[in-house]
Amino acid sequence: MARNYKIIEKEIAETGFFSEYLPPCLKLDPKVFMKAPSENCDLIEAYCFTMSRYNGNDARRSIFIPEIGAYIVVRNYIRQEHIVRDLVEFTERDEASFSPILSKDDSIMRHEQSYRGTQVQLDEISSDYIENIAKKIVKSAGAKKVLKLDISNCFSSFYMHMIPVILLGVEGAERDYNKCLKDSGDQTITDIYRKYRKLDEVLRRQNLNRTNGLLSGPLTSKIIAEGILTRIDTELKGEGVKFSRYVDDYEIYLFDDDEKAMISIFTRVLKRYGFSLNNEKTEVVDFPYYVAENLEKIFKYLIKEQSDSSDLMELFNTFFLMEKNGTKGAIRYLLKSLEKKQIEPTVPSLYKAYLLTIIGNNERSLTKACSLLIENKESLSLDENDVAIIKRMLNNHIHLEHDLEELWLLYLLIETGNVQIDDPIVKQVIDSKNELAHIILLRKGLLGSEKIVQISNNAISWLLLYELYVANHITEQVFISKLHLNKNLEMYQYLKRNNVHFCI
Repeated sequence: MARNYKIIEKEIAETGFFSEYLPPCLKLDPKVFMKAPSENCDLIEAYCFTMSRYNGNDARRSIFIPEIGAYIVVRNYIRQEHIVRDLVEFTERDEASFSPILSKDDSIMRHEQSYRGTQVQLDEISSDYIENIAKKIVKSAGAKKVLKLDISNCFSSFYMHMIPVILLGVEGAERDYNKCLKDSGDQTITDIYRKYRKLDEVLRRQNLNRTNGLLSGPLTSKIIAEGILTRIDTELKGEGVKFSRYVDDYEIYLFDDDEKAMISIFTRVLKRYGFSLNNEKTEVVDFPYYVAENLEKIFKYLIKEQSDSSDLMELFNTFFLMEKNGTKGAIRYLLKSLEKKQIEPTVPSLYKAYLLTIIGNNERSLTKACSLLIENKESLSLDENDVAIIKRMLNNHIHLEHDLEELWLLYLLIETGNVQIDDPIVKQVIDSKNELAHIILLRKGLLGSEKIVQISNNAISWLLLYELYVANHITEQVFISKLHLNKNLEMYQYLKRNNVHFCI
């Protein structure tokens, strides 16, 4: 398959900086790539926010936004050395993986396109999804059970010096490593080892040069993770294991009652790559283990251009029941489908009530419900009671330090015109530690001078400090002092001169 890697790399660089889960006002301006710092750039801490793990309990996961200078250095090296092409071509040979880097049309696959562990385009659910489930059924033919295994903290436990192993394997990388220890100029050291050892070095600058931890959030991290997991898959196949994988979740097909033996093999293989098994998520599923609901077919059957109360109730109740009965992501799928297929409810208040109830009860779908209310703000106008409900939920998420949920509820209130500069909710947000929320308030003109002084005094993240610097709320000397800037200063001066912002 001929792919246009120049365009692919550009899309990864421009859209892979901010997590896909964030509000769309947080966007990377391509002008940032016009002024790169030195390869040995300043070590500045990445910004971290939390979001739900979407696994039915209260677990949270951390998502990172790397400092822009370190991000540009990584991007330039990846482009110069054709890393994306290397890793795409390597991972596409892995028939066990259901988390490809690219789709057939060269677009980048994202978690937003995930439908029960199989990534697909929403307009191709009936073909791609069913086809992928069929592939799993064929793979599992004759199996008695499915053993579900998960790597523990895959991104945070990633040992960065393992990056050359992706293409060379453990033995090949070790040979080159030992040669390098004796004589770094040894001509028999492979070009692949030198290239990916250097990738390890530049990537670590995004994470204060730490050797453990691949930052979850940037698309480049997802690509590298898929690379190391593909290498692990190759070794598992060599052990005679039959399985399917979605990111770091494995489904191993058991043809005998030998789950303990399979767990031992899996544990041993993972140990070679610095990973361990998440025993809490280990599960054995008896036959029938692939019972698929074609959500697209159900949606098309129930959807109507003009929906009365009974139509809406049937539509939402059907997907609510599927979610309750184990079809995880059914509600989120419904909302994404409604985003693509606009409806005209005869009773808008009922549609709005469903969306507000979802926001209050289903963290997996909160962002999509907020998006629908924003996109339909004219027909689904929020009244005083609705705004009070949203503000109460926002206060609750602030108290629980639920960063992503706080961002989206604040964004919903702003985009629907329900926040004023002196609103008490602004004080609640400012008193929180969520500096992305502070940036949104700042850029939307919702902070008075007193509040700007407050966030300026307390700001610690490179993102907020830069936005304060470009808006002349802090001096360049304060900006330099707080971030310990040296090698990245000229880049930031360039960004300021060109009025570059990270929130539009």
